[in-house]
Amino acid sequence: MDLSVIISAPNMQRYIAACLRSVTRCPRDTIEMECIVVHHSSTDETAAIVNRYFERDSRIKLVRAHGGIADLRSAGIESARGSYILFMEACDRLCEDAWEQLEAAVEEEYADFVAFSHITMNRRGKLRAQMLPLRQVISTDTKEARRLMYVDVVLGSCCGKLFRSDIIRDNHITFRNDVPGSTDFFFVVEYFEHCETVLLTKAMILYCMPHFRRQFQNDSMTERLGFLGELYDFHMNAVRRCNDRTLEEGAQVHYLKVLSALFAEYADLYRHNQKALAENYQKALADSTVQKILKEVDARRLRSAIKKHEYRLFRGGNTERLRRYFSLKAGMGAKKRRIRAVKTGAMLLCMMLSASGCGQKPENKNIVSGMELVEQYDFQGAMSFFEQALLNNEDFELAYRGQGIACMGLGNYAEAETAFLKSIENAGQQLTALEYDTNYYLASAYMKQGKYAQAEEIYSAVIALRKKEMDAYYLRACARLRQNRYDEAVADFEQAFSFDKDNLELLTDAYVEMQAAGFGEQGQTYLEEFMAEKEKKLSEGERGILYYYLGDYENARIYLDSSISGNDSKLSLILGQTYEKLDNKNYAAIVYQSYLDANEPNAAIYNSLGVCLMQQEKYEEAVKAFESGIGMGASDYLQELKFNMIVANEYLGDFAQAKKLMQEYLQAYPDDARAKKENDFLKTR
Repeated sequence: MDLSVIISAPNMQRYIAACLRSVTRCPRDTIEMECIVVHHSSTDETAAIVNRYFERDSRIKLVRAHGGIADLRSAGIESARGSYILFMEACDRLCEDAWEQLEAAVEEEYADFVAFSHITMNRRGKLRAQMLPLRQVISTDTKEARRLMYVDVVLGSCCGKLFRSDIIRDNHITFRNDVPGSTDFFFVVEYFEHCETVLLTKAMILYCMPHFRRQFQNDSMTERLGFLGELYDFHMNAVRRCNDRTLEEGAQVHYLKVLSALFAEYADLYRHNQKALAENYQKALADSTVQKILKEVDARRLRSAIKKHEYRLFRGGNTERLRRYFSLKAGMGAKKRRIRAVKTGAMLLCMMLSASGCGQKPENKNIVSGMELVEQYDFQGAMSFFEQALLNNEDFELAYRGQGIACMGLGNYAEAETAFLKSIENAGQQLTALEYDTNYYLASAYMKQGKYAQAEEIYSAVIALRKKEMDAYYLRACARLRQNRYDEAVADFEQAFSFDKDNLELLTDAYVEMQAAGFGEQGQTYLEEFMAEKEKKLSEGERGILYYYLGDYENARIYLDSSISGNDSKLSLILGQTYEKLDNKNYAAIVYQSYLDANEPNAAIYNSLGVCLMQQEKYEEAVKAFESGIGMGASDYLQELKFNMIVANEYLGDFAQAKKLMQEYLQAYPDDARAKKENDFLKTR
């Protein structure tokens, strides 16, 4: 395989080094690669950085050109010698396994058009996997490719595509720069028409940093409609040459969506000048392109009630009704932008004060104090510090992140989601360990709210950037299980297992997840295979754990009893639970108490002891166990211990104490639905 990577780099000194590092990971023995960096007369250090990389890797070369992105790419094509061309921008970078994916795709079928999925980061810094909506992981179906190209319009970007250089040159395909925002689309569609074979894949090879192009605010409605007319005619002519009526009707519906987006954009742009908005709408409705779109679209192809309503509004031609509808539709977005503008203005003011010597960069003392309370599980107290940090203009990314973690601890998952998104919004454009961590937290907030698809999207993006991230595979498997996509979840679990084949804890955690999702029998198969494969290596304690999860409690008891030394909290906990399963709660309590008598306090075992004692109706002893666990302070079991303490007091008949404890509990965990229900019961006592 020989390939030319063409990188457009106009004044990109901030990003070009990371981009080149990802490209030069290309293996020399299997892929003949050249990297062409095209830039104009930069005013920064882009050329100097590229030249330094060239000194270490002769596959890199620098080409100068004048003009915009279209001109830079065209200059790159002229210099390219590879059979395939991959276009990138300096702010993009290839994923870790991109070269493996590229090589595998070309070997699969030497296709004329190869399209991969990719990752983007939106303006707010949230990672998003732009997965091609394919029925299978890989598709060579030309009909499906046409649908994605012309109807769904998800292939209209050069990002993540391989183009054959001979097709480009033989058919004189170039990048146009006369229709703003559509340079890629014109190129890709014209190229696609000359392709006989295609390969589309869900594999992600590229991470695209946000690089927002020219906006249209400086263009009049007349100019915008002129651009739209050229785009529509070009697009529909290409579709009609396919001789597929269904494809043509789908493309026409797409342009109804384009019209709606244009009207909504102008409603936002002219929200303070309703007269100008009405005049622009009148101009648009009288335009020949708009009339053509409305005439050619088949209303029977409209599936959404909203689109049907918008179509009727357009056809009715009532400017006032259109103005009211789209002003209302754009209102919420305008409100959000106003809030962001206020924050941005405040930040700029602080920067100006700092530059003039009238202000200094604040220390993050409130953030530090807040995180100390988080570590002590005092989430309510931590919230006040994070709020003060925001008021003091401390590090917004860290303050919102801390706020999100505290909200997670309080069970306020929707608020946690909002806080994590704000943290990401205030992050820099470079991905650091902190941004990865915050995205993990955000995914966790999605999972807690049942937003499994959004969580999966984040895990997929992390995997594409960090191919050996065991936690991401495991967590994506959990998200896919919740969506009843068992086969895909299993593939992820197996990938996670492959990184640490002896990790029994990972295996049992996966089994618990599979059991909770209704796939317990399938999960047991993995436990049995692990036991058979590792039979000679397993300790008696590990055998006991496996038998416990397999439901063979008698064998679990035998192996755990013989291996227990009294100082292993996990084995003691599982042995106690084994005796509970065997309905020997008295001996289970002895196991828990024996561990506590011989070792340091353990919140998990205090909690299990208390629950076991309650099941034996020994409520006073249960209260003492829960009190001891709570007295340890911060732990992962603190919330559960406090709730169980309330229940134990109820069983004792001490409802006054139970009510007092409940009020304290609800102050700390205000969104706990289980506690609210229990509180309703207590009100009757």
